[in-house]
Formats: sequence, C-alpha cells, structure tokens
Amino acid sequence: MSIVLGIDLATAGARVRAVDAASGHTLGERRAPMAVTGAHGERTQPAVYAGVVRDLVRGVAADLGGRAGEVRALSITGTSGTVVPVDAHGVPVGDAVLYDDPRGAGHLRALAEAGLGARPSAALARAAWMHGAAAGGVARYVFSPDVVIAALAGRLLPSDTSHALKSGIDPVTAAWDAAALAVVGMPRDHLPDLVGPGRVIGEVSRPADWGLPTGVVIVSGMTDGATGQIATGAVREGDTVGVLGTTLVIKAVAPRDVVDAATGVYSHVAPDGLFWPGGASNSGAGVLASGITAGLDPAGHAERIAAVGPSAVVAYPLARIGERFPIADPRFAGFSVSVPGAAAPADDPAARFRTVYEGVAFVERFGLERLAGLGVERRRHHLAGGAAASGVWNRIRATVLARTVIVSEGAGSAAGAAVLAAAALGGETIGVVAERFAGRRSTVDPDEALRDPLEERYHLFCAALGRDGGENPV
Repeated sequence: MSIVLGIDLATAGARVRAVDAASGHTLGERRAPMAVTGAHGERTQPAVYAGVVRDLVRGVAADLGGRAGEVRALSITGTSGTVVPVDAHGVPVGDAVLYDDPRGAGHLRALAEAGLGARPSAALARAAWMHGAAAGGVARYVFSPDVVIAALAGRLLPSDTSHALKSGIDPVTAAWDAAALAVVGMPRDHLPDLVGPGRVIGEVSRPADWGLPTGVVIVSGMTDGATGQIATGAVREGDTVGVLGTTLVIKAVAPRDVVDAATGVYSHVAPDGLFWPGGASNSGAGVLASGITAGLDPAGHAERIAAVGPSAVVAYPLARIGERFPIADPRFAGFSVSVPGAAAPADDPAARFRTVYEGVAFVERFGLERLAGLGVERRRHHLAGGAAASGVWNRIRATVLARTVIVSEGAGSAAGAAVLAAAALGGETIGVVAERFAGRRSTVDPDEALRDPLEERYHLFCAALGRDGGENPV
C-alpha cells in the first residue's frame, strides 16, 4: 500500500492532504493560515513556508498513525508568480513578493518594447526588480514551492516549468529566454534550473524531521490553478475548467501551444505533453472581501441570494486596479452599470452578493469565449476551487454559460498535487490517476427561468467592455 501527500501553498494558507494512492481516498488533511503583509499597493508575505508545511506534514503523519510508514511520494503546488529570494541552500533571505505585487512594471514595459512580451513575464519582471533592490546575500530567486522542496531535500532542486511559466520561459524546452534576461538585467545564475511537471526530482533527506519514512520521493509540481484543474479530472482534450478561489483561473486542454499577449492567454504543458491554455483573472471569490460586500458573510444570506433574482447591476468585479485575463490591462478597474428598468433593492446584502456572483460568472463566460476565438475546442466544463462549494453560485455560473457543468466533490489544489505524486510514483498517466482520485461528481443544470435575463445582462456586460456579446457562444 502507498500513500501520497499533496501540499498546497495558497496565498491565504497552506494545506497538506494524505491520499491512498490505490483508491484515491483522502486519509487525512491539515491546514494553517498564512499572513499577507505590505502597504501602498505592495503585496508581500513572510516566507515561512517550510516551517508551516513541516508542522502540517508532522500533524498529518501523526493522524495517519502506523500508516505514516506508507507515505511514498509528495508534490507541492503554489500560487503562480510569487517570487522568493533565497540563499545557496534555498533558505529565504527576505519576504516573498506575491503574484499581484505591481513592482517590476518598468521591466515588463521594457520586455514589451523589445518585442518579448508574448509569453507572460510578470514573475521575471518581479524577480528583476527584487534583484535591483537587493542588499546582498541572495543566491537565487525561486518560487514558493521551491522553498519547501529545498527544506525537504536539504538542497535547492530545479523549479518546475509550471510555476516558472510567468517568467517568460519556454515550457516545452524548459529553458529561460536569454534575450529577456538581458533586457531586465537578470543573471542566469540567479535563477533556478527548470524541469517539467510530474517528474521525480529528489528525495526527502531528513525524513524523521517531517514524521516521514525513508525513501519518500519529491515530484515536481504545477501551479494551484493547474492542480485545481487536475483534481476535477479535466485533463482530456476539449475539457475546460473554471477554478474559482481567491481569483478565477480558466483553463482548457488542447493539442497545441496557445499564447496571446493581448488577452493574457498562455499555455501550461502537462506531464502527458498536452497543452493547457487559459489565464488567471483578478476577479474571483476574493472580491467578496472588498467593495460592496466587504464585511458581509455570504453563508448567512445563501437563501436570499438565490431568491433575490437577477441583479439590477451588471459588474466586472475587481478587488483592485489591474486585470490579467480575459483582459490584459494593468489600468483596468472593472465597472458597474445599472440594468435599464430594473429596480435595485434598498441596501440588501443578498442583492450585493448577487451582483458579484453574476459578474464573476460573466468574466468566466467571456474568458471561455476568448479561448474559443483562439481556436480552443470545448466539450465538458468543470467547476473547481473553494467557491465551487456554493450551490447558488454554481447554478448562476451554469445559467450564464448556458450549459450543464460538472462539479467534483472534494476537488482542490492539494488533491491535484497528490495526483501528480501518485502518477509519478506508479508510472501512470495523470488522466488515469485523476479519474481515480476525482471522487463523487455532480452536475448542475442552467436555471431556465433565469437564462433570458442573465443573457440580457451578459450582453450589457460585453457592451460595457466595448465588445459584442455572444460572438462565440459557450
């Protein structure tokens, strides 16, 4: 019998899940919060990832009891584009700079002016800014999972191409772009080596410190958006997925590389060689903590959110200025427009949530239409992420998309990371293992009574963007 661990380093917290590799059943899970710091638009985080994960792994091992000796492999997933300065051993020498920190914008402009902006490069620009501001002692600029991997292995190991993707790399050849490095002034020796996802890259060097047996292998991971996709089972050509967590990640599975800088579309390369085109929006469930729903708890208004009906306001909800996909514009601030003839309930929290729920669903549809316009074929659409637990939101999303959607119970980035670990351990494809690990699935149909009013609102949404709606029906 074998057990694998999936480790998720989300922005707001870390999670470790133990999964039986043969059955896909979850055997235990622990999680812990992590703080975000910074002011004046800066977004940083104390790089305490290794210590937090070590405590969680120990806790999960204790929960497993005698079965802890069956742990054979682990893989780590994290937020795309978060950069950490480390020493030669992989120990952090400063705070992590998060994926949405705006510093490095000047380097991004320089890359675009040099004609090197086709592939996403915000993480490289961020690292270059950090390098210019560093006081010394930095040997490498790596990604948050790399910090934990270094602590597990006792040395720096290669970064995976998925977490490094927004550094302008070539994910097929696993190579840095020498021309881009020259433009931003980043020495190649200050960046990690690269390897594709789903590969065995090392072994836990001091397993007793982690409560683990000897011989546990470390498997290169993918970003949290990608592992969220894996956890739904959406890894077959023609599959699409909307991972709704703090942000909204939209991905598809295609046979070719799709990159479009104008819309923020880029492609991950999966372990099986297929491409996962899509993008990450700054819209998502995280906007609920700001703006018109700040301080309100949706759980206390769930029935009213469903009953209040279509919103009197059409919105593109963002927590802060700047969007990455399906619009690539650092100055875009979102919008809200009134629906002609619709009366907004006076100061009704449920109506406010309804506006955000519908707005995020409109962003999801618009993103899928962007991919369709680039020739990406679509068959099944899956819902994943923490917000996929909301039945009300799922029904709104299905209605806006005008199609039945698939929801996998228990899906999440930690589960997807466990799939990568199990596939590498057993020599199986991620498709086979993802199907085994997917657990119970349910479908959500559109609400026919809401289809016409939400279609009308989607066209208003597109009009507010200055685009025609419905050109590429989902």
